[in-house]
Amino acid sequence: MVRFADMCAAVTVLGLAAALSTAPGSAMGKPGVTPVPCPDQKWETADPAFEALAGAKAFFGQYDGGVYRVEIPEKWNGELVLFAHGFVTNAGPNGSTLRAGNHVIREHLVERGFAWATSSYRCNGYVPGQGLLDTIALTDLFTKANSGRAPQRTYLTGQSMGGHVTLLGMQEFPTSFAGGLAMCPAGPELFDYYAAVSAAAEVITGVQFHADSLQQDAQKMIELLGKPPDYSDKGRELASVEIDISGGPRPFAMEGLTSRFIPNMSTSPGALVGSTTPTNRAVDTTHIKYQIDESLGLTAADLNARARRKSGDTAVRNPNGPYEEVVPFDGRIERPLMTMHGTGDLYVPIVLEQSLKHAVTAAGNDKLLTQRVYRIGAHCQFSQPEMIRAFDDLVKWVREGVKPQGDNVDGDLRDAGRTFTDPLRPNDPGGITVKRATEH
Repeated sequence: MVRFADMCAAVTVLGLAAALSTAPGSAMGKPGVTPVPCPDQKWETADPAFEALAGAKAFFGQYDGGVYRVEIPEKWNGELVLFAHGFVTNAGPNGSTLRAGNHVIREHLVERGFAWATSSYRCNGYVPGQGLLDTIALTDLFTKANSGRAPQRTYLTGQSMGGHVTLLGMQEFPTSFAGGLAMCPAGPELFDYYAAVSAAAEVITGVQFHADSLQQDAQKMIELLGKPPDYSDKGRELASVEIDISGGPRPFAMEGLTSRFIPNMSTSPGALVGSTTPTNRAVDTTHIKYQIDESLGLTAADLNARARRKSGDTAVRNPNGPYEEVVPFDGRIERPLMTMHGTGDLYVPIVLEQSLKHAVTAAGNDKLLTQRVYRIGAHCQFSQPEMIRAFDDLVKWVREGVKPQGDNVDGDLRDAGRTFTDPLRPNDPGGITVKRATEH
């Protein structure tokens, strides 16, 4: 193990991040990103120390804003894999602590000769812009740890919010990475989905959210909706809406909804009632076309007519707005990008993959995008074989130039995900409707 406690005397990541946000396109692709500001609170750092795997060296320490980890195999192949971690809440007793973990396929990377690096980011919360700048800055920390030897190729990978970081990086710095692997990637339109669920809950329950009583209003709704698996009739209606507007019926959707039925409804009601955070200002539900199993009672036409709509603030939700991370992706990528998504992910639903595909196709870059679907019942619960195969296929794509096979994320997903799921999960339900799943 090697600790580079004095690295920050030579390199301050804050200064590097500031430089990246205004750097000319010649070195880093397009000009960089201006991140949404970090939450205004005091941050503490956890010890980043970790033990290297056999045949590798571990480097760790602090940068100006957080902590990092780097692992370099003794038989290094000259390539670096950056890993962007997912959302970490900034609330609760540990919400102020910044931590660095390990890459999710660390053992495979080291075995194949890849070095990897990751950082905490300089704050917790939903901060993909800041996460991207801190992740990019790892390349300089890596080079210093590696006796001045820079990587020949750099891959960008990430999970959940880290997947948002990956997509954002591939778009905003389109020539900086050899390829990207976005696992269960979130994105700005996720919060459109959450706000749309909140608006549907208002119609279904007859309870409206108010700025000064969001928690109390949500509790009233819960009493009328029930909780999984004990849905009320109104609860079945909202469950149907959540599944239909998140990508439609698909394997494990009901299982994935078990933990997300109430949180999806209560994550972004602030956007409906005038919250002025950049993310809430950017939320737009005007494009959401509600669908529902009409045998449950409520019609889609009635729901679409009555649901409260929120228009995105054009000052922030436009390509020239101040914060790139809250603007829908433009699809202007220049390097191979692979994504992975679970059918039963109702935290970050597969509808975001559909939006990504449409953006990339509209930009004429569909030859650079491969998307894969997996039959799993929760967020980011990929197996090691699934992640390893996706990464290896991305590397082969970068090195040999042959696009790997993927799935069609559009259309009917009721039996999606059979090609790349490994292994098939126990009790695979196939496609199932809300009505069938909740009948007693």
